[in-house]
Amino acid sequence: MRHRWLARLVGRAMARYLRLVAATARVSGEVTQEPVVLAFWHEYNLVAATAAHARRGHRFHVSFSTQTFRGEVMTSMLAALDAGSVPLPDPGDRAGSARLSLELARLGREGASPVVSPDGPLGPYRVAKPGALLVARESGLALQPWAVSARPSIRLTKRWDRHVVPLPFSRIRVHAAEPIEVPARASLRPLLARLQGALDGAAARADTQSGAHRFASRT
Repeated sequence: MRHRWLARLVGRAMARYLRLVAATARVSGEVTQEPVVLAFWHEYNLVAATAAHARRGHRFHVSFSTQTFRGEVMTSMLAALDAGSVPLPDPGDRAGSARLSLELARLGREGASPVVSPDGPLGPYRVAKPGALLVARESGLALQPWAVSARPSIRLTKRWDRHVVPLPFSRIRVHAAEPIEVPARASLRPLLARLQGALDGAAARADTQSGAHRFASRT
């Protein structure tokens, strides 16, 4: 990938910024300390990483990243936050995506807490796909739906996911839904609606709570 060095530089700078936010923010909400599969909409990636670093810093978290400039930025950011990432295959490679879900599940069985954005990496916005359920089923870990509000924050309204950027000295609150247990060999389709509902409910609470300062951005 061209300009990999720049992506890594940006990723490390973002990690420094999120460490600053985590150190100055007040983070509240019920946050489990057990190994789990964390699931939240793609828009919460940065603010959830901040909350996890502040409240679950003893856990090793691992997520997906795309094989693009932005993906390299995220990979470098996660590494600087003492987290890990697994590269996604090319778009449309469903078999590759399933293999990577199983790889995340393997890491979960070894003690990591996998992190999945069910509407990522490219949407549709707030529409759940079954990857998080697959990771939970194959890892034996509970699936913990999250939404995270931050006040004040910046909402990047020109991005497909309307990404939330937390600000230093903000009030960050984790809105956790009831964990979802996915038994071995369970069919995922019946559970997908439950996951969608849990994420929607948590996001509705976060939307109400945030009252965020929202600035349009073309980023």
